[in-house]
Amino acid sequence: MPRVNKTALRLSWVGVCFWTLTGLAQAASQVAIVVDDLGNQWRSGLSAIHIPFVQTLGIMPGRPYTVDLAEETHRLNKTVIVHAPMSNQRGLPLGPLGLDRAEGHDQLMANLWEGLDSVPYAEGLSNHMGSELTRDAEAMGWVMSELKARHLFFFDSLTIADSQGWRVANDMGVPWTRRRVFLDHERTPEFLAQQWRAALSIARRQGSVTIICHPYPETLAFFANQNPADYPDIEWVSLKQLLNQPPPPVEPDPVAPGNLWVGRPHGTPKGS
Repeated sequence: MPRVNKTALRLSWVGVCFWTLTGLAQAASQVAIVVDDLGNQWRSGLSAIHIPFVQTLGIMPGRPYTVDLAEETHRLNKTVIVHAPMSNQRGLPLGPLGLDRAEGHDQLMANLWEGLDSVPYAEGLSNHMGSELTRDAEAMGWVMSELKARHLFFFDSLTIADSQGWRVANDMGVPWTRRRVFLDHERTPEFLAQQWRAALSIARRQGSVTIICHPYPETLAFFANQNPADYPDIEWVSLKQLLNQPPPPVEPDPVAPGNLWVGRPHGTPKGS
């Protein structure tokens, strides 16, 4: 009977375990949580930024703590996005630098430019409210043209089911993703827990999920009672890792000079 090389056998098992663990790590479900509406309050905003589950913060332009909270987010190597107020069907006030087609193209774009410039380290933009503007494909085209020029992505908060925001972003070549779960639409522990379970279930079935929430006391308390170590199969990621990248434009194949066909002028004899 041939002798078994025990050292080689042990090394083989180590290799199998390593590749198994590597495969499990790669298969972890990805969850991107976005805390919106930062900028008005310092303490709650700071608490939201320091939630270990959260890697993306939506900061509203032109607010008292816009710059400070954006700088703190960046300091922690988390992702800053501009949470731009957009016109809504209920006519709720937008606050500073809101985007409303009723004010005309030039004013909307002026507010957009100032809003983007006012939030340091911004890598993308999402809509605060926007149930009216995001249904307007032309107006969203104006927004996307600026995002594309600045190499920013778009996150559709999906405040209305027939939003054209993510569709226009895709058509215009702007990287995008959209919200799947609204965590704190109702601010009760029971609803938060229900939505949390639903979001994790989606992530485990489909590989990823996007969640939006807010720096409400109830939401901050919910996360304070959660421990990332309890979710070894989940990877808490930035929105940047879940973007849909529109395909690059197709360039026509160059035609080799030898294959060019040049028509003869009318009446030119064959062979001329």
